[in-house]
Amino acid sequence: MIKPVFHFSLPEDAKAIREQVFVKEQGFQHEFDDFDAQSWHLVLYLDNHPIATGRIHELDPETYQIGRVAVLKSFRGQSVGTYVVKFLCNKIISLGARKAVLLAQADKQAFYRKIGFRPDPYGEVIMDEGVPHVKMEKVLVKKRPNRGRYY
Repeated sequence: MIKPVFHFSLPEDAKAIREQVFVKEQGFQHEFDDFDAQSWHLVLYLDNHPIATGRIHELDPETYQIGRVAVLKSFRGQSVGTYVVKFLCNKIISLGARKAVLLAQADKQAFYRKIGFRPDPYGEVIMDEGVPHVKMEKVLVKKRPNRGRYY
């Protein structure tokens, strides 16, 4: 059974998954940052075993940034990453925000497009430790027009 668990601040299970995926597999040197202490972290469990993680932090009251989405190698290609992003988006909505942004590794752009994210119209490429990233965003909740009230 899949179980999503949220923590405010970095839990050990999320840290272990990120070390495996980003540090050992992808070679990132500076994986952990100050945002870890100010973020909601999701750990996805399958039969009580941690298999994936991701985090969100507030940019402004209407916008959260998704980051550090990581799925253990043996669970890739099974929609686990999609579940992680959807759980993170639902958490963003529950916190009262309406938009999600992220920096996708350039080769992961198609994955995020499939789940409704769109690249920044300016198309700026941001380098992070030599890896190109592209800013993407998704409106999660549309603003309702202020139509006024009639009494």
